[in-house]
Amino acid sequence: MHAALATYADTPIWADTPEPAGGPGLVTVAMRAVPLHNLARGVADGRHYTSPASPGFVIGVDGVGVTEDGRRVYVSAPGTAAQTVAVPEESLVEVPDALDDLQAAAAMNAVMSSWMAMTVRATVRRGQTVLILGATGGSGRPAVAVARHLGARVIAAGRNTEVLAVVGADAVIDLGAPEAEIAEALRAEKIDVVVDYLWGRPAELTLAALEKRGPAEFVQIGTMAGAEIALPGALLRSTDIRLLGSGFGSFTAAEVIAERPRILEAVVELGIEIDVTAVPAASVAEIWRQDTAGRRTVLTL
Repeated sequence: MHAALATYADTPIWADTPEPAGGPGLVTVAMRAVPLHNLARGVADGRHYTSPASPGFVIGVDGVGVTEDGRRVYVSAPGTAAQTVAVPEESLVEVPDALDDLQAAAAMNAVMSSWMAMTVRATVRRGQTVLILGATGGSGRPAVAVARHLGARVIAAGRNTEVLAVVGADAVIDLGAPEAEIAEALRAEKIDVVVDYLWGRPAELTLAALEKRGPAEFVQIGTMAGAEIALPGALLRSTDIRLLGSGFGSFTAAEVIAERPRILEAVVELGIEIDVTAVPAASVAEIWRQDTAGRRTVLTL
């Protein structure tokens, strides 16, 4: 059997590896599609807080495959970038017929981040206003659709003005504009929930705009604009605001398992389509550092 193995010092490699050992409660799945989203890449490079201490492990954290009894399933488990995996039954959810392998593999992670942020960590209610920071990215675009699905008025903030124009939000904020204009646009809105894929300076400007204007919830998901921010203590004391993280560790495995079928149903219902680049898994080393320009790379097996 072949699999993509982490090296940490360099790109993952496609190499021979032992067949997975089966056992009670484990289901054998022939993998078909494995997405290389930011979480999968971070774990594979040793940069994520869930990365193993040493390299040599099979990369991938999810994907789509077929069980021995013919079920087409989404798999959520470490080490999915292999021709065959053996995983617990509870890590599987059946894929709707309306989704092909590539879309199912790419959409779950892209939609899960905002879905968990808005339904489990925060609770978005109909009629609220939701600001998506990083709405032009691969997860930010589906987040706009999820927020609208939940009945919210949506403000999309990002740097790609072409995407902002078509993302489907009720209002947009150009994060490439001068900071004074960004701050003015943020202060003009009554924001109930922030879904943040950026952190860094955009988060600082947003939090400043929320000062003394709560209640509000700020849900942190990604750090594309910087790993740290300056946060004045007075802002927290003077504002009815909840700062939350949304990621593995801030919600439980049981919560993820419960939401996965709903996420796939929402992908179908909302007609969410992810821009996908399909690449043979054997070429993982060659494509690892390629700029995907907003598209999701999915390994095919």
